[in-house]
Amino acid sequence: MAHGQWRLAPAFDINPFPDKEQESKTWLSEQDGPITDLGMLLARAAYFGLDEAQARAILAEVHAAVANWRQVALSADVGLRQAELDDFAPAFEHEQLMAASVLLRR
Repeated sequence: MAHGQWRLAPAFDINPFPDKEQESKTWLSEQDGPITDLGMLLARAAYFGLDEAQARAILAEVHAAVANWRQVALSADVGLRQAELDDFAPAFEHEQLMAASVLLRR
């Protein structure tokens, strides 16, 4: 916290749980409740000191990383087998990834 203001920290310790229902446990504020979609997150970007261009740039970076999850999963660093990919697909391939694609094309 600098000058009494919050700032974003990089994500860490994020693990996919494809066998569980998608659930957001991250709250923007007591008023907003848990983050339920990208529109909600982008609408509150100013709360974190980001303008629209900065928020979209971050979304593009995260989208690019998630969109390549299959290649990363098969890499030597992760070591999943091809047969295991479909089990993990629901954790990465869902409506919010598609929504990000649409938002980023605008």
